[in-house]
Amino acid sequence: MLIFFGMIFISFKVKSWWITQNFFFFFFFFMYFKIPMFSYFLNISYLFGMDMFSYLMFMLGIWIISLVFLANFSIKINYYKYFTILMFIFIMIFYFCFFSNNYIMFYIFYEVNLIPLIILIYGWGYQYERFKNWFNLFIYMIFFSLPFFSGLLYLNKFSFIFMYYFDYLDNLNFFFFFFLMMIFLVKMPMFMFHIWLPKAHVEAPISGSMILAGIMLKLGGFGIYHILSLIFKINLYLSFYLISLSLFGMLILSLVCFLQSDLKILIAYSSVVHMGLVIIGFLTFNSWGYCGSLILMVGHGLCSSGLFCLSNICYIRFKSRSMFLNKGLINIYPFLSFWWFLLCSSNMSFPPSLNLFGELMLLINLMIWLDFLYSYYLILMILMFLYSLYLYLYTQYGKFFFNINYLVFINLSEYLLLFLHWFPLNLIFLLMELFL
Repeated sequence: MLIFFGMIFISFKVKSWWITQNFFFFFFFFMYFKIPMFSYFLNISYLFGMDMFSYLMFMLGIWIISLVFLANFSIKINYYKYFTILMFIFIMIFYFCFFSNNYIMFYIFYEVNLIPLIILIYGWGYQYERFKNWFNLFIYMIFFSLPFFSGLLYLNKFSFIFMYYFDYLDNLNFFFFFFLMMIFLVKMPMFMFHIWLPKAHVEAPISGSMILAGIMLKLGGFGIYHILSLIFKINLYLSFYLISLSLFGMLILSLVCFLQSDLKILIAYSSVVHMGLVIIGFLTFNSWGYCGSLILMVGHGLCSSGLFCLSNICYIRFKSRSMFLNKGLINIYPFLSFWWFLLCSSNMSFPPSLNLFGELMLLINLMIWLDFLYSYYLILMILMFLYSLYLYLYTQYGKFFFNINYLVFINLSEYLLLFLHWFPLNLIFLLMELFL
C-alpha cells in the first residue's frame, strides 16, 4: 500500500494521463506476484485477509480501473484531478471490501462505494435525467441495506462475533434469510430488483459503466459467497424460491433484449441475465456452482466492460446510442466490426472465452441440483446466443447513417483498449487452476 500512496503523490505532481494509467498497470503486475499459493487462506489477520476469490476480484478491479484511464485517453475529460482522485478512492474501497474479514467492515465499505459512483454519474454523466436516476440508485441501495444491518445486530446478539469463517447460525427464519440476502441480490442485480441498472448505465459516462459492470456487480456475488457460509442451513430450504425466480427472470429478460433499441440498455439487460446465472451457482451451494460463478464473474466483467467501450466509441462518432442510427458500421469501420464480432462472440460464450467455461460448469451444477432443468437452461443459452447475434448483426449490417460531421477515425488507443479487454478474457483459460 505504500507503493500505492506513492503512485498517488507522483500522479498529482506529474499531472499526466498516460503516466497515471501506467501506474495502475504497474500496481496490477505488482499484485500479480502476490498470487496466493493456497486457495483458501492467505495473510489472515484479525481484520484483513485474502483467499483466491477476493484476490481475483481485486485484480479484476485494478485492471478495470486502469482501462478506465485508457478509455478516457482520447476524450478531453473535465476536472482531470478530481477524476483521478475518484479512481484512487475506488481502488481503496475495493481493497477494504475484498480483503476485510469482518462483516461490519465489509458492510460499511460495501455501502460507501455508492458515494464515488454517484459522484461519477452526477459529475461526468451525459444527460439531465442523471439528477433523478442517481437518487433512484441511492434509494434502492439504502432501502435494502438497512435490513442487512439489523440482521447483523441480531447476529451479534447470539454469537458476539462478526468474522467470516468462524461462525454459522441455526434455527433462522425466512425473514432473517431475506434480510441478509437482499442487499446482495439488489446489487448484482436479481430479476425484479434490476430496474436501477439500465437507468444507471444510460446516464453514466463510459468510466461509470465500466466500473459498474466490471466491478460493482461483482461485490454482490462476493457478499453472497461469504454470507452463505453463515446461513447455509436455511439456504438449503429457501434457495429453491430464489433460484426459480432467477431462472424465470433470465427467460423474460433474454426476450426483453430483443426489444431494445439503445445499445447500453441491451448490454445492461445482458448483464442482468449473466448475473442470474451467478446467483444460481452460489445458491445451489455446490463446489461446481462456486467455481462456475467465479469464472463467469471474471469473464463477464471483462466482456461487458468491453461492449460498453464499443458502444461509447460509436456514441462519440454518431452522437447517439440508438441501434437505428448505428447501423451498417462494417461499411465505415470494418476493423472495428472485427472487434464487435470478437466481444459479441465472447458474450455468447464462444470458445475459448471464460464465459464458456463458466456456463458449462453452471450447467453441470444445475443438473446436479435438479436434473430435469438442463433442457430449460439450454433454451436460455440459445436465447443468450441469439440476442448477442442480434446485437452484432443489427449494428454492423444494413443501410448506414452517414454524416460527415460525425465521421472520425478510430484512435490506436481505442483499439488497444478493446484488445486489453479481449486478450485476458480469452487466454485466462490457460490458468484455470486459479479458479478450481
